[in-house]
Amino acid sequence: MRRKIIHYLVLAAVLLGVPLACAWLGGRHEVLEGVRTFPPRTEDWGLDPSKLWNMRRPFSWPVFLGLAAGVLAVIAPFVWRLARGGGSLGREPSSGDVAVASGERSTFKGEGRFPWFGWCGVALGAVAWVLAWSRFAWFAPLQAHTFLPLWAAYILAVNAWTVKRSGRCLMTSYPGPYALLFPVSAAFWWFFEYLNRYVWNWYYRGVDGMNAWEYAFYATCSFATVLPAVTATAEWLGTFRPFADGRLCGFARFDVQRPASVAGLALTAAAGLTGIVFCPDLTYPLLWISPLAVFLVVQVLMGEPTVLDGLTRGDWRLAVRFALAALLCGCFWEMWNFHSYAKWVYAVPYVHAFQIFEMPAVGFTGYLPFGLECAVVAAWVWPALAGRAQKPVEGETLSSRRSMRSGA
Repeated sequence: MRRKIIHYLVLAAVLLGVPLACAWLGGRHEVLEGVRTFPPRTEDWGLDPSKLWNMRRPFSWPVFLGLAAGVLAVIAPFVWRLARGGGSLGREPSSGDVAVASGERSTFKGEGRFPWFGWCGVALGAVAWVLAWSRFAWFAPLQAHTFLPLWAAYILAVNAWTVKRSGRCLMTSYPGPYALLFPVSAAFWWFFEYLNRYVWNWYYRGVDGMNAWEYAFYATCSFATVLPAVTATAEWLGTFRPFADGRLCGFARFDVQRPASVAGLALTAAAGLTGIVFCPDLTYPLLWISPLAVFLVVQVLMGEPTVLDGLTRGDWRLAVRFALAALLCGCFWEMWNFHSYAKWVYAVPYVHAFQIFEMPAVGFTGYLPFGLECAVVAAWVWPALAGRAQKPVEGETLSSRRSMRSGA
């Protein structure tokens, strides 16, 4: 517990302190004014939200195409691996294969019944969705607060679907650690809210009637659902064949423990946390990578295992599972946000076009590294929540199995 507290304090000091120190030492008083504003309504410091997007760099085809090509080059090998089958790495999973948290559960589809709490989640989600996208007069006092019931419903439903497929889920197998994800999630997302105050890539509408205390309370309750939703979705994905066989193993090896890797992560974090102060229109994508880099550097320097240690063997199952989980949750976040009363709106430099709901299409790629951050934090709370206790797939060597056991 003491080591976990040290992790968190170092992470908080770096993420909060570095941008603030840069803004103060660099004389960026307008940046500091935006950071100090709370609740984070842009009009409070003289900026009309409807004009925020006009202050950004206009859409640029070269930037958009270059960024899209880079993203496609990175994800194409993983899409190919997920899509292909056959061979020893594409065999049918057996009941001993593990792609989720427990080392005992099965991956057979349709093993159990859909539990009662799942039906409660479905019913709650249906009602909350109607209320979120409607404007009933009698519901007006609560119209800004539909995010929490929507995501409580999602969490119940996805955990229930995991039970249906595998017989168990995180919510029932690890109730204490899973419950701890909720307060940790709230603190986790407040870091991103803070970093966004330097770049203003998103802002909120429909919260004008809240004072600072009300905003902090309701926002914290909503932020508390992020990690439980992504982690439960990652476990649900783990019940599918691509994450039980070896098609995501044996390629693109990366050793996060190497000194060169640690130095690269540290430089990435430094560039991101300073760049969002001095050149936010260029470095804002690093907002989604810097917290991950800082956390990994702290873990490696303290001699701790990381959730990315499997990449040393080319085992990408956990990383891809969480990246896809965050992307899937992101689709629901953006969809349910679209017609809600209290909502977020984006203003993204250079690539603000081809919007899907409120999100520019390229912006969805930010959910992929965000998923890795969710995995890191979930494993920090309780390793089994991230599914780190995975069984080696058929064909791995004895040395790689020993390496995995030592890394777990």
